[in-house]
Amino acid sequence: MNDDRPTTDPVTTTRGRLVRAARSLVSSAARGLATGAGSAAGTWIVWWITHR
Repeated sequence: MNDDRPTTDPVTTTRGRLVRAARSLVSSAARGLATGAGSAAGTWIVWWITHR
């Protein structure tokens, strides 16, 4: 085998891609949850003000 030249391990490359994809999904999910929570809180506050 020719181990003299540096080669990228396909497993490492795939793992890196998976990690990046997972981070992206987590980030999107967190943003979605924050937006949803903000909307729910906003809706509740409007409801509370209008129904007092």
